[in-house]
Amino acid sequence: MKLKQVFGFLFLTMVASSCSEDSETTTTSPGYDYFPLETGMYTTYEVDSIFHDQPLAGVPGIHDTAHYFLKEVVDSTFLDAEGETGYRIVRYKRDSTNQEWILTDIWSAKLSPNNAERIEENLRYVKLAFPISRFSNWDGNALNNLDEWRFSYDSLYIPRQYGDLNFQETVTVDERFFLTEVNDEFAYEVYAKDVGLIFRHHKVLFTRPSYLNNRVAQNIISGYEYKWEVIAYGME
Repeated sequence: MKLKQVFGFLFLTMVASSCSEDSETTTTSPGYDYFPLETGMYTTYEVDSIFHDQPLAGVPGIHDTAHYFLKEVVDSTFLDAEGETGYRIVRYKRDSTNQEWILTDIWSAKLSPNNAERIEENLRYVKLAFPISRFSNWDGNALNNLDEWRFSYDSLYIPRQYGDLNFQETVTVDERFFLTEVNDEFAYEVYAKDVGLIFRHHKVLFTRPSYLNNRVAQNIISGYEYKWEVIAYGME
């Protein structure tokens, strides 16, 4: 084979390979199905939380624990200030499965081509960035007035089980890991394909220097920690 023919063959091979890769990239889902929004969808969580308030060392403070159930329902749509479709999320709470649900508040969420947003307690968070990739890195607080928290993906597309519920494809969002003599901040969330948020663990504590070597409640000045774990989901 002549040299020109060799180079021609290699060129065509590279072009074909490039076209194949481009085609594969454009047909890959960006990840919107990890943040589904459809009227009637609901998710129920079992929640454990602790509120800490002990400003004076050696003086008994408040370390208040709570266990309850939370239900979120995608109730309806609306046009937001940007003229984009948002979804109202009606939230209910009860202390035991024998009680009736009590309406607590209304949050909202929306999808855009580049991210998924939720407004929680009047603060807008960037929960997911698209496309989902282990190389993605973004400020989850970019749309509110809180300090920057750099989010990134971890453990992509792996199966997980919570209680009796099995999820074949999940992604984890690492939100915060910040430990000093006076701070312990740790947060991550897990999302399942076609379901959405299925687990979250948030901890934001202001601590005494002794906390680093003895992580007990008495060495916490103030803060909170909570865990949500999915126990049911579906359509109403």
